[in-house]
Order: sequence, then C-alpha cells, then structure tokens
Amino acid sequence: MIAPIAMSPMTLVFIAIPIAVAWIVGLVDILRRGMPAGQTVLWIALVLFLPIVGLIAYFSLRKPTEREILAAQATAAARHDR
Repeated sequence: MIAPIAMSPMTLVFIAIPIAVAWIVGLVDILRRGMPAGQTVLWIALVLFLPIVGLIAYFSLRKPTEREILAAQATAAARHDR
C-alpha cells in the first residue's frame, strides 16, 4: 500500500497557499469579467477540473480590460517623461 504524501508546513506556506489564492483570484476574475454565459461556464469548468493548467491558460489568453489598458498607457507615459 502506498502511503499518502505528507505535506510539510513549508510546502503548505510556499506552494499550496499561493496556488489556492491564485485559484480564487482566477475564479473571481472570471465571474467579474462580463463574458457571455457560455464562455464563463467554460472557463470555470476548465479552472475547476484543471486548476493549474486552467489558470495559466486563462491568464495567458484573457483580453485586458479598458481600465488595464489605460493604466499601462499611463505607466508608459510616465516612464517616457522621465
């Protein structure tokens, strides 16, 4: 019989908790995004069934909001003015 893998406190702090936080942030972002219902359901299913791969895919493929674009432009303009 294979013994279960014991999770040390350091593993929990440095791996499990950040992944859990990213997973929750991803789900909240999907729900707040305002995508069509079918697309939202698809992303939620992907993130629920393939948590790490789904999150990486979602954050890699999502389009930035207008607010994020404006913030990036303001940052670029501020750097250019230096």
